Amino acid sequence: MFNKILIVCVGNICRSPTAERVLQKLLPLAQVESAGLDALEGHAIEPSAAKILNGRGFNTSDHLGRKVTGQMVRETDLVLVMEVWQQQRLMKEFPAISGKVMLLGKWQEGLEINDPYKKSDEAFEAVFGQIEQACELWARRLS
Repeated sequence: MFNKILIVCVGNICRSPTAERVLQKLLPLAQVESAGLDALEGHAIEPSAAKILNGRGFNTSDHLGRKVTGQMVRETDLVLVMEVWQQQRLMKEFPAISGKVMLLGKWQEGLEINDPYKKSDEAFEAVFGQIEQACELWARRLS
């Protein structure tokens, strides 16, 4: 059973906190958290991502970026990442967790979800759509 899920990206201010909120809504009994490989620690969600999330009824006010730690990945049942290189880096840094690190876009033919940071609102909207679809597919399989 996947009760504890960690979603990882780079800065933990765009993609992973977005996916955290979407997946938590879809899997209310799970504990879903997010972190970043090179997190902007203590930073709020990026304004464009917050605008999209807030516009869809998600609360973003409580988010603070945080860096992924060995304890975090060991204590979780499933680690979801946005890009293959993030999966490879986590498996290299924490070899014991290799079997539980997967792409968020796994069920979309291994889709990699690119970082919209410092890009247009349209880029953020596109990424939100990819994340939302990926989370719906994961939720179906984990329910």
